Amino acid sequence: MELDMAALRAVVTERELSLDRVLASIEEALLSAYHRSMGHDHESGAAAPPARVELDRTTGSVRVLVPELDDSGAVIGEVDMTPDDFGRVAMSTARTVLTQRLRE
Repeated sequence: MELDMAALRAVVTERELSLDRVLASIEEALLSAYHRSMGHDHESGAAAPPARVELDRTTGSVRVLVPELDDSGAVIGEVDMTPDDFGRVAMSTARTVLTQRLRE
């Protein structure tokens, strides 16, 4: 899935926001949305596998990456685990985060 970076930059410039701060907030929100979509909830304290959201600042491409482990549990790389239907959830989450940031 991809975010429209040109539109995002236009809003950031118009509202005089920090692009890095907005993108970091979107990444955090998308990670939270990923965990909820996978049945994990940070607020309830349920264990969640380590994951991170990577948002390409040039293309707007969003990926959810989780560590790939060998048989001994050592990290040997990362695997793209972005859900197929993540675009709809991610866009809704991004819109909510942007709305909150604009109000602040």
